[in-house]
Parts: sequence; structure tokens; C-alpha cells
Amino acid sequence: MGESGIGTANAAALHTAINSVQALGRGFDVNFDTRLLYCKGIGGSRLLQIDQDSARDLFLYDDVVVPHVSRDIRNSPGSHGRQSSGVCTFSEMVEYFNKKTDLSGSSPLGSFNSAFSFSGSKHIDAAMTKTLSMDGYYIPLAKVELFRSPLVLQDNVKRAVPTSWDPASLASFIETFGTHVITSVTVGGKDVIYVKQHQSSALSKMEMKNYVQDIGNQRFSDTEGHTSSGPLKIKVLQSADAGIFNSQGIYPQPTSAPCLSGKEDVTVIFRRRGGDDLEQSHTRWARTVRSSPDVVHMTFVPITDLLNGTPGKDHLARAISLYLECKATRLLPFSTGTS
Repeated sequence: MGESGIGTANAAALHTAINSVQALGRGFDVNFDTRLLYCKGIGGSRLLQIDQDSARDLFLYDDVVVPHVSRDIRNSPGSHGRQSSGVCTFSEMVEYFNKKTDLSGSSPLGSFNSAFSFSGSKHIDAAMTKTLSMDGYYIPLAKVELFRSPLVLQDNVKRAVPTSWDPASLASFIETFGTHVITSVTVGGKDVIYVKQHQSSALSKMEMKNYVQDIGNQRFSDTEGHTSSGPLKIKVLQSADAGIFNSQGIYPQPTSAPCLSGKEDVTVIFRRRGGDDLEQSHTRWARTVRSSPDVVHMTFVPITDLLNGTPGKDHLARAISLYLECKATRLLPFSTGTS
């Protein structure tokens, strides 16, 4: 790569780093996937009080340094390598995703629905699913995180909380500020396999475990002609993108992520974040992550956790709970059947 190429790569990495730091303390609707473009408000419009008077340059990795960052924000290393969820039920995988984002509850997040290509209707998706699994390789380059304690909302956010059960006003608050506040952003790359076993599949839990492990070994070792230890042979679904699959049926583009289907009603989805999308080899892709990082993870705190003593907190908590539970309806899902 020439000097101009290196400069472009460094500029892209710095751009992602700056945007990630600016996302901390901003509002977010967790019905959506974990991408910076879904942050609420304009860049720098944080919902939390942050000390900007004692700012300094924050070193992230290599030569990536973000200027003028509050001392309330720090960088910490992440866990590098392969991680597997094991074979889970629908509800277990929901809890797994929620725990990784520092949240509790049984409502599927937008990142969960996006990863497994679910509709967002919890009851329909759960009824069609026997087990879920994921196996991924993670390259976290930096984790920028809020270390201010306690976290305090801006006064204008507190004043905007409706003091009565007014569905239109509550929906407007959620649209403006989101449901949660971003507390950390991890940048780097990830190459993840998501596996859905449908109810019609007769495969046992152990067979699924071996199958997922086999796919992961093939994916992350870049081994050609790897022999499957399970009873399934992967075949490519017919689609407009079928022509750009390689011989292993692996497609690196994370945004469209075509599915693969096995003979026993199992769907496999490959998704990537960060790195060069054109590199089909996992090893070669991993080498490109440092110059082309993306957001690979976020953690959150519920807005309502920061509203103790604020009039209308209970109404907002109820509205957000209903909104997250009924996300498939989207528009004012909590406006019916209430008083």
C-alpha cells in the first residue's frame, strides 16, 4: 500500500474513533442494531453531564489518538479471539445478548434481531426457533467507556419527561432521546457465524454443537475442503448474490449477509464488521481490521435508571417497556389498552 493508501486508512480509523468517543453519553433506541448512525441527536449532543474542562488527548491503538477527550472517558483493552455461545434456546440467547450489553430483561434487542435476521416479533420468532448458536472471532482494538460516577442526565432531558400518561408525548420523548444511554463503544472487527435451528429440525443439541463447531473451524482456519463431522452438508440458497459465493459458501459482506441452509432445517448466517469486505479469507480479512475498524459492540444504561426522583419516571418506564416488548408494531405500541 502506498503512502496515500496508508493516509486514507489512518484517516478512516481516526474517523471511526472520534465518532465512537462522541457517541458516549448519547441516547439510543435499542430496538435498532448497534450502529453509530442510529444515535439520537446530532454529534456531541449527549444526554449525560460530562466534564469537558479537564480534556486531554486519548490514545486508542497504534497511532490513533483522539484529541480533546474528557477525563470521564477512558480506553480499556478488550478480549481478543474466538468466542462461542454454545447451543441456546431463544430466550437463553436473548439473555446472552442482553448480558453482553449490560442490560437485563427478556426483550430481544435490535442487535439480536439483526444478527439472526428475525422479524422483531418475539412470539413469532420464538415459536419458529428450536435453538440458536453463534461462534465468532473478535478483534477489539479499543473500548472507549464512560467512567464518571454517578451518571447524571442533563437537566433538559429530565424536564422533557412527560408527567402524565400521554402516549403521544411519551412516544415523542423516545423518538427524541431513545430508550437507553450509550456507556461504552468497542471498535475493531468481528467475524461471526449465527445459526438458527428451526422447529422442524430433528437434530439433537449435541449434533448442533458439533455442526456449529465444524463450521467455525472451517471458517476461521480458512481450511479448504474441511470434512464435516456432522450430518449436514451446507448448500447455498438461490439468491441474486449467489454468484459471488466462494466454493465453501462463505460470503463476507456483513450488511446483506445471505443465508445458507442445511438439509435438516438449519439456517447459517455469516456476518462481519470492520476490515475489508472484499477479503473472503478470514486470515487476510483480519489483517485489514486495524486500518478499517468499525463499531463491534456497545453497552447501555436505561434512561429510566437515571431518573430517580423525576416526576413521570414510572410512566416513561412503563412506556419504554411496552415499546420494547411490542417493537414489531413500532408506532405508539403502548397507546392501546391503557388508561
